[in-house]
Amino acid sequence: MAKDLRYDLIAPMISAGRIKHFRDVFNYIPKTVVAHDLGINNVRFNKLMDNVEGFLLRDLFRLAAFMEVEPSVLMGLILEQNATDKKGKIKKPRR
Repeated sequence: MAKDLRYDLIAPMISAGRIKHFRDVFNYIPKTVVAHDLGINNVRFNKLMDNVEGFLLRDLFRLAAFMEVEPSVLMGLILEQNATDKKGKIKKPRR
């Protein structure tokens, strides 16, 4: 299977600072393409996008290879998104 050429856009965009969160990757390549390439159902992939903690490391390493970036760079994007998502959520008080 040939790699989608849009993956080649990601590394330069990260270097240029145009991609700061994992979610920003999908401004350049559709989620359906990534989900298909990882062998993940689109519905499950969308759930993972809402809760990035659920991604398997195996999938992240494969995705980093598709994008031709170091896994640590991709993990940094995911950690940044996770931190941003956590700040936006209001914690409910325990009863």
